[in-house]
Amino acid sequence: MFLAYGQHAIASFSWHPGHENRLLSITPSGTIKDTTVFERITLNWSPYTNMAWACGRRLLQFDEDAEPRVTDDISNKMKQRAIVGYGLKTEQVWENGVLGGEIALQNIWSWIDLVKSLRDEGKQKLNSKLSGYKMQGAKAILKGELTPVGFPSKSELQSVPWVGLERHNGGQRHIYRNECREMALQLCGWSFNRDGVTINDFLDRLQSDGHYERAAAIALFNLKIRNAIEILNKGSTADNGKGGDINLNVVAMALSGYTEEKKTLWREMCRELKTQLSSPYLRAMFAFLIADDNYDEVLYEAGIAIQDRVAIACIYLSDIKMMDYIEKLTAKMIEVGNLDGILLTGLTKEGVELLQMYVDLAGDVQTASFVMAEASPELMKDGRVKEWVDSYRDLLDMWRLWHQRALFDIHWFRGESGSRPSQQVSVSCNFCGKSISTSVQGRGPRRPFIHYTARTPATKSKVTCCPGCRKPLPRCALCLMHMGTASGMGSYKALGNKPTVSAGVKESKQVHFANWFTWCQSCRHGGHANHVTDWFREHTECPVTGCTCRCMTLDSVGKTTTDSLAQIL
Repeated sequence: MFLAYGQHAIASFSWHPGHENRLLSITPSGTIKDTTVFERITLNWSPYTNMAWACGRRLLQFDEDAEPRVTDDISNKMKQRAIVGYGLKTEQVWENGVLGGEIALQNIWSWIDLVKSLRDEGKQKLNSKLSGYKMQGAKAILKGELTPVGFPSKSELQSVPWVGLERHNGGQRHIYRNECREMALQLCGWSFNRDGVTINDFLDRLQSDGHYERAAAIALFNLKIRNAIEILNKGSTADNGKGGDINLNVVAMALSGYTEEKKTLWREMCRELKTQLSSPYLRAMFAFLIADDNYDEVLYEAGIAIQDRVAIACIYLSDIKMMDYIEKLTAKMIEVGNLDGILLTGLTKEGVELLQMYVDLAGDVQTASFVMAEASPELMKDGRVKEWVDSYRDLLDMWRLWHQRALFDIHWFRGESGSRPSQQVSVSCNFCGKSISTSVQGRGPRRPFIHYTARTPATKSKVTCCPGCRKPLPRCALCLMHMGTASGMGSYKALGNKPTVSAGVKESKQVHFANWFTWCQSCRHGGHANHVTDWFREHTECPVTGCTCRCMTLDSVGKTTTDSLAQIL
């Protein structure tokens, strides 16, 4: 290590001819030192999960064939999802969650699909003050922000008896009802009627998927204890490939002895049994039965789905307690970046904060970008959202997934009403380097084009010079006419292939392919499309004198048959 300047300054040094990290230094006082410099090794990680680093004169690379591929890396997951079309399902939006392959992704896409269907059916009507947000969450709904007056009505307290315990004097439970709570229950998927018809269909779907504990718990939370016992008995003998769970039968027997009396041996045994159960839904069922208007043990059971916890709060908590719980739960979901919290925040500013935390923890800019494509145009312009979108586009470019990149751009700008993607490819002038495209020039305050051709109706829309420096555009290598002029060959009538013009579109904006200017990407020589095509039907070399470039053999277009080219022209 060298000492600070002023104590022993270096007058000269020389690197060792064989050891690249070793040098010989001398100070003005004549002190000679042999020093070894330990260089800093930096790792380079590619989007293809390859790793390389330099060490001296050697370049080392990670051999992916010798080690198993890092399949759990988020970049690898995003690439595979992009290939199968993840996020592009617009009709059946929930299918995006199936392609994602994770429970959290299935939940958020199912929620988006549910909100869209409710909005299309007219069950979720937005307040005119919130027209900028297309997808509100349960929190905004419960606060009454979607109502015409901007705040919720006072909840009505009702006493509802247990279903199935009428002969045993099973007692009643107090529930709360108002319009905002009903709308929030719709978002949670609990929009079934209290007559038992629709709820049975919902429970049957859960049982068909093997979720017997959740089905039984939801039946119990809706005061249908007999249905819960039947579901547990069915789950204990279910043939799902793993065999039934005998513990469900034991829990069913315990539920059958339910009583409303406060001080009984049954309640003491339930408290003991609850601590021994591994299933969060089974624990919540016993906590619900022994609760004395205090449902904290149920609501703060981490293993229960967010939509179920919010639904329980909407049914059994008073207005003040419910909003206090919803506020705390929303803050917790944002803090940990849990995608299930979108149910509470919706695609609003709080939803962007939640997605930002999710991206920070998981790195999944793909899901964040596609989810925000369903949001309002105002939120799509947020700086954080644009950063996610740009990052995902860069990833698709690095993976050379050009087709998926184009599909994503189309999908994204479909949500931004009144916007369009910027032009990414344009022809520039050889002299000043500025674009000669009229579409690009028309965006800024520029002076009108000056044309050096005759101002006739047939030529007044032609541009034969650069609109920036007024230098003439390149000439066609065959007819020697400047770019922008008609080729003079293959008229529409002669070819019998006049392009059709849609209603409301002026024909002057239609430029026939024969007048397009094309050039070789190798030698940069070119001309009118029909001239170049006719030339390469009989030749392989460039038409410019002295150029030996075999233009037509450098691209797959050269293999195109003459008949197909004639159809294009």
